[in-house]
Amino acid sequence: MQDLKDHLTRRRFLGEMNCAAIGSTSVLSSLLNLQLSGRLAAQGGGDEEDDYRAVVCVFLSGGNDSFNMLAPYSGDARADYEAARGEIALPASDYNLLPDTLSDGRQLGLHKNMGEVFDLYNAGKASFVCNVGSLIEPTDLDGINLGTAKLPLGLYSHSDQAAHWQSSTPDQRNARTGWGGRLADLIDDLNGDSRVSMNVSVAGHNLYQVGDGASAFTIGTGGLPSLAQWDQANYLPRRNALESIIDQEYQSALERTFAGSKKEAIEVGEEFRAAYDQATPLTTTFDPSNGYATQLRAVARTIAARHLLAKKRQTFFVLRGGWDSHGSLADHPDLLGQLSQAIGQFQAAVAELGLEDKVTLFTASDFGRTLSPNAAGSDHAWGGNQIVVGGAVQRGIYGEYPDLALGNNLDTGRGRLIPTTSVDEYYAELALWLGVDPSDMGYVLPNLHRFHDISGGVAPLGFMP
Repeated sequence: MQDLKDHLTRRRFLGEMNCAAIGSTSVLSSLLNLQLSGRLAAQGGGDEEDDYRAVVCVFLSGGNDSFNMLAPYSGDARADYEAARGEIALPASDYNLLPDTLSDGRQLGLHKNMGEVFDLYNAGKASFVCNVGSLIEPTDLDGINLGTAKLPLGLYSHSDQAAHWQSSTPDQRNARTGWGGRLADLIDDLNGDSRVSMNVSVAGHNLYQVGDGASAFTIGTGGLPSLAQWDQANYLPRRNALESIIDQEYQSALERTFAGSKKEAIEVGEEFRAAYDQATPLTTTFDPSNGYATQLRAVARTIAARHLLAKKRQTFFVLRGGWDSHGSLADHPDLLGQLSQAIGQFQAAVAELGLEDKVTLFTASDFGRTLSPNAAGSDHAWGGNQIVVGGAVQRGIYGEYPDLALGNNLDTGRGRLIPTTSVDEYYAELALWLGVDPSDMGYVLPNLHRFHDISGGVAPLGFMP
């Protein structure tokens, strides 16, 4: 039995399970569950309350102009920023100076509309990861100019780059799975027997949370509404009729599968709705006019129901558009303010639940924007800056904040900067924190080995403990 366990890789096991009957229990399933449980116990977990962990992806759809979010504050770096950005440069007075300096002495400022994130950073509960982007392999300007560099498919395309950020497989244009889904394939056994997925989306279906076996459970900003009139007495005859149709013994395998899936969807939905409604109400106030806040409120309420849903590990997906600043950056400061306000309110709710160091929020976006202006806006580019927030986050500025002078050694043209930190390195920190074993990281992030040797268990960047 030990030889069999050693021989089978996790990925092969998952692939074989896809062909097996759903709900079947095998010796291999038990072995995997025991292995995962053993690893969790070794990390100080087990069945204790403090074993819960969750990550929340906030996707800024359209491509955030993150070099106007996090910008040089003074000196030559400020002069380079102003020269490169031209009419879309913002004055230093629009920024709050961060207390930490870069290794070369440069100082950065965070846009003043992001006061909540600034306060969280000063409190040691936020970090910034700089010049992150999708990469197939480490890439430099010489390789691009010579045509030898392997570049992400559809570079600068919204749809392709958004998919690459969610799948972390930029060498595939039609990826079937996302890194959050593959992560769930591995660690969902740490959860209880609720049929509600550990992956919950408040922004509809997405690639990020789709795995070989895992999928996203989608809800709205108000949770999951019940079927119309489902629980009302005068609807009972129709309900009985519908259930009778679903419960029929169909000869066709397709009909049986369809009826079974509909029945399960109804039952799983009712299970979630009951838990969501029974969870202790939050007293934290969320701004109902802020689209990010309403989505994050639904995330916080779902986390409050974690015991009823038997969850030890969860991922969440939030998405809002409006970040495509081709013609103008006039709305960008307001978008940054909405994002910051929502993050601040969410962190207050997580603190109310006593889970500040158990929930980590991180941002992602299609790509960064060109440093040089496109009229009063900016164009599609590549590397950009991201935010990570949570009580477990190690405060700091991670990765390499680039030189913003046009024509530097990362500039592919118009200030389209080659990323110096890969999406894989960024996500590996979160996956390790959630409990993925280094030996399994090749399944979750298949390109990570090209950027970092994870075999020793050392995180690539260090912003998570």
